[in-house]
Amino acid sequence: MKSYLSLIPISAKVKKRQNRMTLLCIIISVFLVTAVFSVAQMVTRAETDIMQNKHGNWHIQIKNLLPDTAREISKSFDVAAVGWSNFFNTDVEEPYYIGERKAVLYGTDEVYFSQLMNGLEEGAFPKQDNEVVLSPSAKIAIDVQLGDRVTVHTPAGDVDFTVTGFGADDKEYYQGQTYAVAVYMTREAFGAIMSQNGISENPICFIRFQSAKEASRARTELLERYGVLPENISENTAVMGLAGQSGNTAVTGFYSAAVFLFILVMIAGALMISGSLNSSVAQRTQFFGMLRCVGASRRQIIHFVRLEALNWCKTSIPAGLILGTGISCGVCAYLRYGIGGEFAMMSVISVSPVGLVCGTLVGIITVLLAAQAPAKRAAKVPPVLAVSGSLELQKSSRHRIKLHFGRIEALLGIYHAAGSGKNRFLMTASFAFSIILFLCFSVGLTFARGLLPSMDASQPDIVLNGYANALVLEQQLTGEIENISGVEYAYGSSYIGNIPVSSSREDIDHINLESYDDTLLELARDNVMQGDISAIFGDSRQVMTVQNKDNPLKIGDVLYIGGKEVKITCTVSDAIFPSGLLVICSQETFERLTGEQNYAMIGIRLNEKADDATLKQINKFVGSDVIFSDDRELNASNNKTYMAFCVLAYVFLAIISMITLFYTMNSVSISVAARTKQYGAMRAVGMSGGQLTMMISAEALTYAVSGLIVGCGIGIPLSRLLHIRFVTRYFGTPWRLPMGMLGVIVLFVLVCSAVSVYAPAKRMRGMAITETISEL
Repeated sequence: MKSYLSLIPISAKVKKRQNRMTLLCIIISVFLVTAVFSVAQMVTRAETDIMQNKHGNWHIQIKNLLPDTAREISKSFDVAAVGWSNFFNTDVEEPYYIGERKAVLYGTDEVYFSQLMNGLEEGAFPKQDNEVVLSPSAKIAIDVQLGDRVTVHTPAGDVDFTVTGFGADDKEYYQGQTYAVAVYMTREAFGAIMSQNGISENPICFIRFQSAKEASRARTELLERYGVLPENISENTAVMGLAGQSGNTAVTGFYSAAVFLFILVMIAGALMISGSLNSSVAQRTQFFGMLRCVGASRRQIIHFVRLEALNWCKTSIPAGLILGTGISCGVCAYLRYGIGGEFAMMSVISVSPVGLVCGTLVGIITVLLAAQAPAKRAAKVPPVLAVSGSLELQKSSRHRIKLHFGRIEALLGIYHAAGSGKNRFLMTASFAFSIILFLCFSVGLTFARGLLPSMDASQPDIVLNGYANALVLEQQLTGEIENISGVEYAYGSSYIGNIPVSSSREDIDHINLESYDDTLLELARDNVMQGDISAIFGDSRQVMTVQNKDNPLKIGDVLYIGGKEVKITCTVSDAIFPSGLLVICSQETFERLTGEQNYAMIGIRLNEKADDATLKQINKFVGSDVIFSDDRELNASNNKTYMAFCVLAYVFLAIISMITLFYTMNSVSISVAARTKQYGAMRAVGMSGGQLTMMISAEALTYAVSGLIVGCGIGIPLSRLLHIRFVTRYFGTPWRLPMGMLGVIVLFVLVCSAVSVYAPAKRMRGMAITETISEL
């Protein structure tokens, strides 16, 4: 043996069974980080492809840029592609039509439409000035196919085109709605129409660089070298943000959240590994004392403990990386084949460099951090006391147990838990950390659900909306639409904005008035925050409002609309038209207050029998002043996204719970092993196996109760703060004590305690008394 460090592999072989749990702790920490960040990178890759498909594969757009300057820019920077696009009538207020639908005109080149926007879905981009590409909704809106002739009506005259393809640069806007049809033509054809109608052009240059990093650098130089005005240059936030090159605060917040998650996992791993190392060092007090006796310095002892901890990383880190990669592949497979939607193109079999690096770093960093305190503790062991017994027992022998109440075995268990300050702190922190995460993640799920309107029962699949919320839809249309095969139900809502009112509150003189028919009122029952919605039905003087941070209206407020009194008696968390000072009433009350009978919007929910024929029959009710929107795909995508978020959140919580469970089992097991001689002596003087089990149970339960008190003491106020700041502030939902979640938490803590007691108690009961007394 050349040095004390040569004892490390020998000690690892001798203490192989005792070190097994410590190795498992390191493996779990590495596995957790590797899995989380590998999945995050896979999702980011998939989201990048999705964002490029939705928002285009370009980095920067520049307005008012001369063609010569654009050519110079393409030579000066690492530019991959340059495309041009111009548009007109995007607000569809001008009298431009194709068939009976409003037309939005685009003049683009093939680079922009096909390469930068991935807009072409079918057919080919126009090669001649008499050819066009139409948005896919044109197939239903004006019933055209490839090769058909269409006419664009303009104030200066009509222009005929041949349809060569279908596609759109803004897929989210044109998908599912038939009110407006996008018409994409060559820049020359667009220029001719604009010239005939006396409209000036202002084309926009779109640039894709070789990388987002190059685009970020080029943006600064464009402002300085070419004098481009800051208001004329903008970035593709989706693409730049996912590449980490966006200055957008929402995107930077995403990376902040990732760093926060990294720190949370590191804390959980450090707590678990530190507890294991602390118990391991406590068991080997005599060993370290003997090293001191034969000449080892404190620095050498510290170095020994740290290298011993790093020695475990040789096998545990690779095992954690392999396990984490395998789990990430399984999660990605579930997202792709089980969830689908936006995750349908996600790669399943893939290795994430980010996950591997983060997993390795967490393994090494947490082991070093966790070994810090035990190493110093081992170095402080006095040689004389160490060779005579455990220093921990020497300290604890100074205190007496007060036997005023309770059974002696239970009091001994509590005493053992309370006697080790560091172990008690680590155990309490581990339980508390898990409880805090449980409570905070539940708020996150509530917030995510609020962000997705499709999760609401009243969210329609098909929407018929009067242009600018005009009251143009007759009430009998809901009944006619409900008779169509494939329609589950339909409801109507009217809306008039900025109505003058007098109020019991001096600061309110205008409101927005919205009506719900009976079907919509029934669906809104789940959104009621305060009051009784039943009083709103029929022609009544009672109304409701939306409860949120921007609405000062409260229950009990009295309003006079057109001299007619109404009183707010109910609040809901959301509405069909949630804007400003909103008052919601029944359709009968709306007619009495305003004299209007028509709807501004009809929502339609479809069933499993719905097909293209259903959509065409509904589309027959759509006039030139009605917007038809098919939101089925968006709703399905949102639902799947929420489900995926829930799966990932609960998997993360399950792993954190597993860490706590293993740590508790490990700590109780080591604590029992450290007191083997003591328990043997108790057995020798008459303690039964049942009493021994109760003593170990009391120790574990003490850790659990202290963790429960600290965790709930911190977690409940923190979850309340997060709920008020995010959920109540934006959605109006008040905070309530999460009794169901607290019940789950208490059950989890009790299960952890029970499971951690079973194996050590069984082992001690199975050992002979003479064996436990002679155990070293």
